Amino acid sequence: MKQNRGQNKDDKAINMQPSPPPQKFTPPNHRGLIMHYDGVFSYIGQFGRYQKFLYLLICVPQIFSAIQTLLSVFILHIPKHRCHPDSIISKPSGGPYQVSTIDESNIKPNNVTVHLQCEILNMRQNSTEIEVQILQKMIYRCSKWEYDRTYFEMTYAMENNLVCERKTDTTLVMVLFMAGFTAGSLLTGIFSDAFGRKKTLMASVVLISVPNIVLSFISNFVIFGTLRFISGFAVGGLLGTGYVIGVELVGPEKRIWAGIIFEFFWAAGEMLLALAAYYIRNWKYLNLVVTIPSLLFLSYIWLLPESPRWLLVKGRSKEAEEILQKTAKYNKTSLPQNLFVKYYLESNQTVPIWTICRYPKLMLECLVIIYDWMMTSMVFYGLGMNAGNLAGSIYLNFFMQSLAEVIGFAGCIAFLHKVGRKPVFIVSIEISGIACLATFIPVVYLGPDYQWLTLVFATIGKIGASCAFAVLFLYSGEIFPTVIRNTALGIGTFFARAGGMAAPYIVNMVMHIEGDLGKTLPMVIFGVSSVIAGLLSLYLPETRYKDLPESIEDWLSYTRTTGINRNKQIETESLQKVQEIHELQDLRTETSEKDPFI
Repeated sequence: MKQNRGQNKDDKAINMQPSPPPQKFTPPNHRGLIMHYDGVFSYIGQFGRYQKFLYLLICVPQIFSAIQTLLSVFILHIPKHRCHPDSIISKPSGGPYQVSTIDESNIKPNNVTVHLQCEILNMRQNSTEIEVQILQKMIYRCSKWEYDRTYFEMTYAMENNLVCERKTDTTLVMVLFMAGFTAGSLLTGIFSDAFGRKKTLMASVVLISVPNIVLSFISNFVIFGTLRFISGFAVGGLLGTGYVIGVELVGPEKRIWAGIIFEFFWAAGEMLLALAAYYIRNWKYLNLVVTIPSLLFLSYIWLLPESPRWLLVKGRSKEAEEILQKTAKYNKTSLPQNLFVKYYLESNQTVPIWTICRYPKLMLECLVIIYDWMMTSMVFYGLGMNAGNLAGSIYLNFFMQSLAEVIGFAGCIAFLHKVGRKPVFIVSIEISGIACLATFIPVVYLGPDYQWLTLVFATIGKIGASCAFAVLFLYSGEIFPTVIRNTALGIGTFFARAGGMAAPYIVNMVMHIEGDLGKTLPMVIFGVSSVIAGLLSLYLPETRYKDLPESIEDWLSYTRTTGINRNKQIETESLQKVQEIHELQDLRTETSEKDPFI
């Protein structure tokens, strides 16, 4: 009896304490509380101080991912060149040589030698004729070349003479990098799920630093290409694993922004690469300067914890709880000691991806998304690689393309929720396409004095492509239902990498096609592809203010948003749902105060 009376007094004392000011609803703190992983962020914070610190650690390596991806623009650049006078290595070849292919301004009386890009043309002229008559033409193959060193002291292509018959080798190296990028994106995802996010990230750090340092001391083409493939593999791991860790660190309310902010560090890497290349004109020193700092990321072994979500999936709940407690401590929040966090999938039912083949509507939407992924990626990477083909300074062109990405990503953040996913994607990709198509106007019609317009149009195209690329990550994830979402996104990412692999071939068409056609064809291809992507995307549904589809049936019932009135109706319905949720939370809070074990 005395014990009960004492307990009643304690209860009365607790009840007499002033109630705290009303706050945002948080789950009740009682013994044996079991909740889903995302519910933990109600305690530790959606994006607190410690999470921001870890998120910054994850984002900084993406600077070097961008640098390695587009480093080929500078180290593989082939400047203007011609045969060296002392470079004859083969006997003259007989047969006629068309005079129309010779620059007659180089022809002088008597014996003359014309130095072309790949041959030396030795001509003997009959001195008895008044008119210039070529009687015998002798063509010699070159062994050495003279290069225009206005912008570069030495590139790998210059050092190893990747010109003439070997000019396609530069394209091959760029394709090998993108192939490694594709393989890394796929395989590191598997490794990350099996062995952990942190281990996979650290392995990627080693692969992006050590092989690239060795690269500066390699001249053998096969080894060089292999090391670039490994570098691409590492970039795929850094991007994929880093993105997953970043998203898993923050609460569900901040994940969209976490994914988009990730892109700004990529753009920062490109701008830093342009500045470094401007001041360091030798490819070996440039490669070392932009690679050696990545060794600092080895310190992440001590600074970066494993993802708590992954630990929970693997049943290592004690380790996950320690990390969550540490997060709460640095965020100046509290996490109940007796909390048991249970990880479970939102939907434990999956269906084969080929199930959509039975539904023409879904199949068409899936094909449109795949095409969007492929073309957006091709244009995004291709415009960056094409900086060397634009008129003017390659450094200014590349920097402007990088700055355009920042503008594009910022525009994505500004309009994503106000306008919607579908309109932002369509408008941005159409702007990119039209701007790319417009680049042929100054080249074909306006002449050399207006070549600066080409850079303006290319920059506008990059702004649109950057915005579209950022939106596509979110948009495609919201369209697919839960039962096939991961598989569908994996397929979309694969085709995005395939588009990236096609970009070097398109960009380097300028080496094989002479004249204005060669200069404008890559941009025209990018433009047409983008315009088609935007038109096809009109078929896709809007996802703003809509619940994510869970099943194939939900996907089939997805209605398209057409017009402002429909948007307002959806917004009104969503606000009503939010109000109902708040009322339910208030009721739940009152109930938990009466009986904390409910």
